[in-house]
Amino acid sequence: MKFVIEIKKELDGYVARVPSIKDCEIWAEEHEVALSKIINLLAYFLKLDSNFYYRLDITKNTKDFVSYTINIITER
Repeated sequence: MKFVIEIKKELDGYVARVPSIKDCEIWAEEHEVALSKIINLLAYFLKLDSNFYYRLDITKNTKDFVSYTINIITER
């Protein structure tokens, strides 16, 4: 399963979201925390266990915006 994660820098922190999943959006003060939280929220929405595997690739990186592709690995 592949999803896009977008993280946008705001005045007071970072907003991270998965555009293809309604309400899958969080806020955090730091980019790394926002990324971690949105991955955990995505896992919650997909009903994955806490030990799931994934690959994360940066697809766009600008001063105020980063886009990732996350590939959820369901078979190991």
